Formats: sequence, C-alpha cells, structure tokens
Amino acid sequence: MRSGSAALCLVMLSRAALADDANAPPSADATRSASAPPPMFPPPPAVSPRYPLRVTEPWTDTDPPSAWRRNPLGDFGFRAGAEYRAQELYIHNVSPTTETARHVSWLEHRLRVDFAVDYLDTVKLVTSADLLDGVLWGDNGSLLGGPTPNSGAHINARNPNQSVPCVSYDGAGDPLSGDSYRYGLCGSNPINVRRAYGEVALPVGVLRVGRMPVIDGMGVQAADGDGRPNRFGVSRTGSIVDRILFATKPLEAFKPVGKRDKSADRGLFWGITYDRYVTGSPQAFSDDVHQISTVFRFLAPKHPLGSDLFMNAYYAHRWSSGSAIESLGTRMYSTFGPFKAGFDGALNVGTTREISVAYQKITNDPPADQPVLQGGFRGVVRYDHKLFSLYLESDYASGSDDPRARAALTQFLWAEDSNVGLLLFKHVLAFQTARAAAAGTELLKRLGATTFPTTAIDTKGAMTDAFTIFPQVDFRPHKDLLFRGGVMFAWASAPLINPVASLQNRNSVNIQDDLVNFAGGKPGGYYGTELDARFQWRFAEHFIFDLEGAVLFPGSALQNKDGYAVRSTLLQGRTTFWF
Repeated sequence: MRSGSAALCLVMLSRAALADDANAPPSADATRSASAPPPMFPPPPAVSPRYPLRVTEPWTDTDPPSAWRRNPLGDFGFRAGAEYRAQELYIHNVSPTTETARHVSWLEHRLRVDFAVDYLDTVKLVTSADLLDGVLWGDNGSLLGGPTPNSGAHINARNPNQSVPCVSYDGAGDPLSGDSYRYGLCGSNPINVRRAYGEVALPVGVLRVGRMPVIDGMGVQAADGDGRPNRFGVSRTGSIVDRILFATKPLEAFKPVGKRDKSADRGLFWGITYDRYVTGSPQAFSDDVHQISTVFRFLAPKHPLGSDLFMNAYYAHRWSSGSAIESLGTRMYSTFGPFKAGFDGALNVGTTREISVAYQKITNDPPADQPVLQGGFRGVVRYDHKLFSLYLESDYASGSDDPRARAALTQFLWAEDSNVGLLLFKHVLAFQTARAAAAGTELLKRLGATTFPTTAIDTKGAMTDAFTIFPQVDFRPHKDLLFRGGVMFAWASAPLINPVASLQNRNSVNIQDDLVNFAGGKPGGYYGTELDARFQWRFAEHFIFDLEGAVLFPGSALQNKDGYAVRSTLLQGRTTFWF
C-alpha cells in the first residue's frame, strides 16, 4: 500500500503477447510440425521480451524504435539484449528548508540483461535481470556500521563494493524526527530478476505464467520500466507481478476459419489474469493478497479520423483479510495527422482495515474499515513536425488532508517509473517523504505495531497529491540531436500533509488546526514552478549521451513553519550503451 492507501498496480493485457515484428522470420504456421493443431490466430511472432512493437503512447519517446530480431537456429529461436548506463547526479538543495543535508551527488551503475528462447516461436521462456542497479561507483561504507567498505583507509581502496544511496538515520539526532535522516549508504541486491516467465501460443490464445510486467507501456499506476520512454529522466525496475495470464481475440472464434482475422495489430482482444501479490506464512492463508482482473483492448491502424487507435479498459479486484479493492481504468490514444492525443485514467474504490489498525498505536483511535476512493489521470496533446514538437501535458493524482482512522483513503500514487518532471517529485518530495516515513516507521516499531503502513509515505519519486500543467517543446536540428525544454506548474490537489507528524501534533477537536506538511509548516496548496531541460546526442545507433537540468522555485506546500524554502537545482548526465 502507498501513502497510507491500498493503491493498486493495475493489470492490463500484455501486448508483448500480441504484437507483430517486422523482422520476424516466416510464421510459425509455415514451420510447425504436421502434428500440431493450427491456431485460431497466429502466435505472437518474434516479439522482444523488453520492447514490444506497439503504437507509441503520446506521452513517451519511442526508444528503442522497434522490437528485437529473432535469431533462428533450426526449430529454435533466440533473442538477447543488453543495456548499460552510468549516471552522475548533483542536486543543490534537495532539502529546501534545512541548513543540513541539503546537497547530494553520486555516480551510479545499471546493467540490464535480457534473454529469450523459443521453440517454433510457439513455446517461449523469457528472462530479464538488472545488475548493479543504482550501485555507487567506488568503495563505499563505514567500518563502524553497514555496509562495510573493502578497505579500512580511503587512500588504500583497490576494489569497489556494492553500496547504494538511501535515506537513513544519521546517528546523532532523535530517530523519531525526520530531520535526523539523510542520504547515507545501504547494501544492495546486485542481481534483481525482474522477469522470468513461460509463454505458449495455444490454438485459442496465449497463456503466460510467471513473473512479468504488470502492463506494457507507461500508465499512471503501473509502468513496464522498459527502454527509455520518459521524456525526462530514466526508468528503473518497472512494475512487476507474479501472474497467470490468458489472452485471445474472442470474436474470431465465431467466424468461419477462412474469415478469421489473424492479425495482431487490429481488432478486439480480451485477457484475464490471476495475480498473487503477497504470500505470507505458508501455513496461514489469511495474510495472502490476491487479484483477479480482466481487460478489453481494441486496436485500429486506420479509422475515419486518423490512425493508430488504441483503446484499453480494465477491471481488477484485489482482496485479502480485512481489505477489498476494486480498480477500474482506461487508456486510449490516437494519431490525427500531425497531432497525437491520449488519456490514461484510473480509479480505486473499496475498504481496508489494515491502515487504521497500525495507526491505532499512535492515536488510540479504534480501528475502522476505511473507505478507499482514489483517482489519477494523465492527458496529452502534441503536434509533431520533422524539426520540432509542441507538447502539452496535464496530470492529476488525488490527495488526502485527513490522517484520522475514520477518514477515507484518498491519496493516489503514480507508478514510480512514470516520471513527471526531473526534480520536484523525483527528488525533493521523495527526500521529504522518505525522511518522514523512516521516522514514522521507527515510532511504530517502538509502539509494538505488527504492520508498518508508514513505509508507504515514502513516494520513491512518484507523483502524488498533485495537479500539474506541463507544456514542453522539442527541437531536432539533426536526427541524432534533441533539445527539449518544459515548464511545470504544480498544485497540491489537497493540502499536502505529513500524516504521522499531524497525528502526533493533534491537540484539538479540529484536526485541520494540527496538520503540518513534511517540512513542519502549515499545509500549502502550491508545490512550485519547475523548469526542465534535456540535451541528447546519439551515435552509431548504440550509444546515447544525455544531459539534463532542472530548477525548482518552491511554493507554500514545501515551506517550513517560518515560510522558508530555497530554490533547488539539479544537473545530471548519463551515458547509455545498448544492443
């Protein structure tokens, strides 16, 4: 759960199971053994496990531009890919309201390795793993605590270790105060297996089983984390789930064999999934979290008003002991000549008791079944010319200004890899909420809580409790050069509050008098204005250099009790090698 809510990672039909590949070899029908039954529609030929060929979402970059090639070897086929990036980050005033812990800088790795093998392009195994994701360059740590460095003296360092930056207790202040937390060092998981699943093209559809992306593409509640789709910043792991998925074209079963539409880029598709989000004690079933979902998708390469129509609608039901959440949403976009337009919206409704049970340790309020009512959307309109693009984006995530146990859970959290800008949500708010989450979790531990919803206060860089207007412009003087700039105006959809600190501060009947933001000030309605810029140079189709910068002029939502918050700036550069 996120930010004290039961926000769902939504389930949509994976188009990786239904996409064509322009570089695919002859279809499986031509190479299938005589004993195999003919499929209702062709199995998904030569689709990249990372980069499915799809209609480009108007809010993303098409990067890479196409799916990977299948390399045949007899009846078998192989696909493989790799991407390595190194990124340097510097932020001046990541904490705009404090005199300490204000600046941050690091240089980090990430290597992604993907591999897939298939038999007759009908039975597949797909894997994807991130190595050294976020690991800092060099030998890092402290001999007096964890993680420990490889060398006791910095000047004698020889080999790097595997530490990552994280918000942690500084060892000096009050561990129940967010001000006592700053960026430090933590150990890492050097190998993160993000995908491992099997897939088979049956006569009536596609069956996939294993660990896989929640959706394909970049939605408001889930993002696949593949490629380099963000207009600013990078993607990381993506949203993954352990799932059983079945997908088909339901209307084709009612047509004569000779008239069935065997294409994978047009028509109506349907899918159903079962997801296991949590498996608790193997001998207790009440602590498991399950989800069932269904999705309909319609594709039309051409339509009366334009081309590349994509329409997606889904419903998901998630349940566990004491919680039941329904999730609905839609994602749609199309091209109209030089214009593209798209919309992605989600709504979560239901009830949960888990949050109020944990917060009872702080408030002594009786636990209650809290209603869940959360929503978010993204809308985009863009105009594309050979030399430039004009782009307008508007984003929304509902918020909450009432932390009490009987209040509705209304705070919506976007997917972490669906970036909105470079600095405000990705770093400044992420740092503020991480400190508050760490202090709140320490408080619950000392009070003997058995669950810790305070960890979900940490946004991890996702947009939440906000409404933004974000005009942007691209300039492409050469096919290998990109200049991009944008101005983001961000308001809080509800006055931004620190729920734990507000509950601790409660000393009156009217909770509104006791609310504080993450800097200890009164909740405000305006986050600020952010200027973003990006320069990109590509070389030899397999190397990319990016340089990005941002300036944030903070508003009242980020100010402390004295009305103080200083300007924040970011500069980051990265090199990316990919195959």
